[in-house]
Amino acid sequence: MSRKSTLSEKISELLYGKPIPVVNERALHKKLDAILAGLDHQSSPAVPVAASNDDLAEQVRKLAKTQFKTNTVQEKQLSQQETTLANLQTALEELQSRQTETVEHAVESARLELLKSLLPTIDSLDAAFETGRRQVLKQPLPPESRRAVIAWLDGVRLARLRMLDVLAAHHVARIPTVGQPFDPHRHVAVATDSTGQAADGMIVDEDRAGYATPTTVLRFAEVVVSRK
Repeated sequence: MSRKSTLSEKISELLYGKPIPVVNERALHKKLDAILAGLDHQSSPAVPVAASNDDLAEQVRKLAKTQFKTNTVQEKQLSQQETTLANLQTALEELQSRQTETVEHAVESARLELLKSLLPTIDSLDAAFETGRRQVLKQPLPPESRRAVIAWLDGVRLARLRMLDVLAAHHVARIPTVGQPFDPHRHVAVATDSTGQAADGMIVDEDRAGYATPTTVLRFAEVVVSRK
C-alpha cells in the first residue's frame, strides 16, 4: 500500500510538480512585520543622543568664543576712549592753568606799569615842595606872600602824601639810600664821593628816589657812593 502511494506521488510530481506546502499566515505576518521594522530602522536611523549633545556643545563654544572676542574688542575700545578723554582733560586743565598764569602775569605787568607812571608825578611834587621850602627858609618874603607859599606847600604836601598812599596800597615803598650800603640790585651809582666822610661803598647822597615792591624794583635809586 505504501509502495503504491509513493509511486503515485512520484507520478504526480512528474505531471504537476511538487505540492505547495500549507503556509501559516500568522507566522508570515510576524515575519513581514519584523522585516519592515528592520527596513524602517535602516532607512531612518535614530540620531544618537551623545552625538547631538556634542554638536550643541560645539556650537555653544563657538558662540562663546565669538562673544569673548567681541567683548575684548569693546573693552579695548572703551579703554582707549577713556585714555583719550583723560588726556584731553589734562590738556584742558594745563591750558586753563597757562591761560590763568598768562592773564595774571598780564594784569600784574599792567599794574606795575601804572604804578611806574605815577613816579614822575611824585618826583615833580617832591621837587616843587623842596623848591618852595627853600624859598620860605632862605628868602625874605612879605607876610602875605609867605602865607601864600606855605599854603601852596601844604597843598603840594597833601597831594604828595595821597600819591604815596596809592603806592603803599600796592606795597610800593621808597628804596632806602643815604647811610645804606650800595646794593647793585636796588641802586645805581651816578657819582662817587672820595672825601672819606663815609666808609667805602656807603651811599652818601641821593640824586633820584627809587621805588620797589617786595619782589620787583619799579625804579632803581640813583645815588652817590663813597669810594676811597
